[in-house]
Amino acid sequence: MTYMEIIAGMESIGLPCVYHKWPKAPPLPYTVIFHTDNGDMTADNHNYLEIGNYQLELYTAIKHPPTEKKVEQWLKDHRMPYDKTEVFLDSEDMFQVVYEIQLIGG
Repeated sequence: MTYMEIIAGMESIGLPCVYHKWPKAPPLPYTVIFHTDNGDMTADNHNYLEIGNYQLELYTAIKHPPTEKKVEQWLKDHRMPYDKTEVFLDSEDMFQVVYEIQLIGG
């Protein structure tokens, strides 16, 4: 799977999504995905398997478990394990839920 397929997947469940940041953010809720680093598997002095570490971020005006469940169900349906953290962004007056995922070969 690629990050572009995740963008399409988020849009398919009704959440606008973009890579890295919005030039002008749409109304909440929305999502953002970006590459954080590589965890490539190396062997015999070369990168044997590409493993990209990504963050998929969900932004909401209020704590909204049904929207989180939509994202999580999509990830589960596509067999994508994730780690989840949450913060309230005081400066933006919104919640940010971060899903850390890995894309293998994408």
